[in-house]
Amino acid sequence: MKFLEYWIYLLLSISKLFLFSLYAGTEFPFSFFVLNLASIVVLSSWTLLLGSKKRRWVLLALLFLHSTLLVSDLWYYRYFSDLLSIALLSDITQMSDVGGGFLTLIEMKDILFFADLLIFSVVLFAIRNRQDFVSRRQKRIFAGGGAALGLALFVIPLAASYANEEKWLVDEPISNMREYYQLGFWGYHGLDFAQGVGSLFKNDSVTAEEESRIRELNPDTPSTVSDSAKPNIIVVQLESFQTSVIGQQVNGQELTPHLNALKEETLFFPSFYHQTHEGRTSDAEFITLTSLHPLKSGSVYTQYADNEFDALPELLKDAGYDTAAMHAFEKDFWNRDDFYQNIGFNQFFSQTDFPDNQKIGMALNDEDFLTSSIELAEQLKEPYFAFMVALSSHTPYEIPAELEQLDLTGYEDPLLKGYYETIHYVDGAVGAMIEELKEKDMWDDSLIVFYGDHDSGLTQPDSEMAQELDAENTVELFELDHQVPLFIKEPNMEKGSTVDSTGGQIDIAPTILDILGIEPPYMLGQSLLDEDSNLTTFRHGAFRYEEVYFEPDLTVPGGSGTCYETASGEEVGIDRCSEQIETAADQLRMSDLIIQKNALKEIGQSEK
Repeated sequence: MKFLEYWIYLLLSISKLFLFSLYAGTEFPFSFFVLNLASIVVLSSWTLLLGSKKRRWVLLALLFLHSTLLVSDLWYYRYFSDLLSIALLSDITQMSDVGGGFLTLIEMKDILFFADLLIFSVVLFAIRNRQDFVSRRQKRIFAGGGAALGLALFVIPLAASYANEEKWLVDEPISNMREYYQLGFWGYHGLDFAQGVGSLFKNDSVTAEEESRIRELNPDTPSTVSDSAKPNIIVVQLESFQTSVIGQQVNGQELTPHLNALKEETLFFPSFYHQTHEGRTSDAEFITLTSLHPLKSGSVYTQYADNEFDALPELLKDAGYDTAAMHAFEKDFWNRDDFYQNIGFNQFFSQTDFPDNQKIGMALNDEDFLTSSIELAEQLKEPYFAFMVALSSHTPYEIPAELEQLDLTGYEDPLLKGYYETIHYVDGAVGAMIEELKEKDMWDDSLIVFYGDHDSGLTQPDSEMAQELDAENTVELFELDHQVPLFIKEPNMEKGSTVDSTGGQIDIAPTILDILGIEPPYMLGQSLLDEDSNLTTFRHGAFRYEEVYFEPDLTVPGGSGTCYETASGEEVGIDRCSEQIETAADQLRMSDLIIQKNALKEIGQSEK
């Protein structure tokens, strides 16, 4: 057989893609197989022009590069359910401080991605003396024919999609995974690279149509808040805090006794969801403070820190508030120093502003952080807005042995045990903070919010956590992974209650402004306290609305997916979700438009 090593190369390459799908739990339909095979042929057929010895070494090198990128994608996918992107280059310098968590993503079986190098080396050794008697003309025919056939199989489906004006292709795409399924592995990475280069020369001016759409978000008449309705505001973001731990007992012990008790004094939202993506903690902050969605790749903090947003701190500052952020780590971590200043924080208290006491994980322990933050808040001019980012329950969930308080007999996953211990500790820190606020008469007349930033990363199907909580069907797993707690204590609140309406982090700023009587401009969320149903959209196009949950099918163009009834977890007719599918996608595109084109700055300049 002519070009034997090349056919073996193709077999090994496509087998690795199937292995990736198997490990990641992604789809691998026949059309996807053809698409990937076509792209591999297009990218490698030129090697047929080389001499046999040189070609064999080149193919071995290509297999190595393919394996390296695949396993990197796999590790990233295990954490973010997404693929690597050029946009993430701006985040690389931030990864060293959270690297411990990423080490947990590596599994021994991943070495199989490089097993093909051994197989191919054995094959090359076995055929080392084999000579292909192929003329230059035949090489050109095989190479050119393979490239042409592969290109045709790759381009024809794209041309059909473009002709049908399918939104994933003709509009700004809202999901990397949809591009992956429609373009294949190499097609996705090729387009991503081209877009990264193209962004350097892209014209980001806002069109008249885009400006008109954005202006519809702004209220007709700006509202003002009276001095009598300006309570001090304290917002606390809790690291990796899931709703599943609220009220949960392990071996007869309450994981969160203080937060359980807090439900009696605040509004508690059990159907509240995080909407973070690849930026995780920074995404949670961004969504909460700006009421916009995260990017489909990377973090706004590192890519668009200088852009203009109608953010909560700026709006409160305009209303007469002193504004400050507290985060007990390095000032420039994830570019917070620049971003915080840009969105209206007067002050940013970071690592050097807090006592050098015991660390838990990457930063000062939460009890000292939260109580010290209260002291810093006391120094602010009233009314003030204090935004606090807690860190003790950050992955990989390590806590000093002397602070472990739980009997976790029977649990096997060391990460889960560490998670429960750190969550229990953070709950105690919150309890200490609340006690101090009450002792200093800072509790009753203040507006205070506690919320979780994102899930623990331990919620995968068949994980020990999922098994313990009996999360099996799609809705149960979705809620385990996305529900985070939200507690809102309004000023002078006498009694707490549970609010059953659904919502997400994008609704926190509009809710705070609603309590103050301020109409939120250029925000995509809505108050959780009004009578309207909130559409809670997630970065890949899924959404939660009233009594349904929609999960998009990313293997096909937009608009397709499965609609579930949340109460039963059962699949229902798509008509129950259809009215909101495009609304959710449009909301993501609107957010991307505002962020990536710095649209609010352009609109502001046009008004001058």
